[in-house]
Amino acid sequence: MPNRTKIAIADDHKIFAEGIQMVLKEQEWINWVGKAFTAKDAFQLYEDRRPDIFLLDYHFPDGNGYQVAEKILAKYPNASIIILSMENDNDIMHQCRLLGVKGYIIKNLSSDELIEAIEQVLGGNPVFMWGEELQTPIKEEDGGLSKREKEIVSLISKGLTSQEIAEAINLSVLTINTHRRNILRKLNLKNTAMMVQYARVNRW
Repeated sequence: MPNRTKIAIADDHKIFAEGIQMVLKEQEWINWVGKAFTAKDAFQLYEDRRPDIFLLDYHFPDGNGYQVAEKILAKYPNASIIILSMENDNDIMHQCRLLGVKGYIIKNLSSDELIEAIEQVLGGNPVFMWGEELQTPIKEEDGGLSKREKEIVSLISKGLTSQEIAEAINLSVLTINTHRRNILRKLNLKNTAMMVQYARVNRW
């Protein structure tokens, strides 16, 4: 099939890489072009196959994804790299964003969310699932939420859907839904109704 999107993955957990391969190969618009399991082989894989989207693990026994991405982007500045990580770490994500990677997503996402993230990046929309407003100090009275998260809670309280919120603040639906889950976790709440009530009580 012509014009299919070429995708490759580099991850030191072979079963994870193979699972991603199985999921993505089911998509008719995707052309799976390979996988690697070390940082050294990750760079070589990119250079050999030049994928449209390169899924890159953050941790490798012989290096990390940031170093691999830095090497790739130095030679191929238009590379579309999405970092896959178990690290919910704003500092790491911020450094990856500054480097020029197109996405940073946590590995506990669903297959549908992964596909949506890839589609967003292909559409020119970077996807960073955690840590909006990275340099904004978080106050105790804000429930541990960032400025962006409070803004999303406020919009949810007004009855806006994830799609409407995404359009209003220029983020992807995937990012909004991730923020929803993160907000519930931070506030120790079970559902959106409880979130709305929390916002009203705190006059957000």
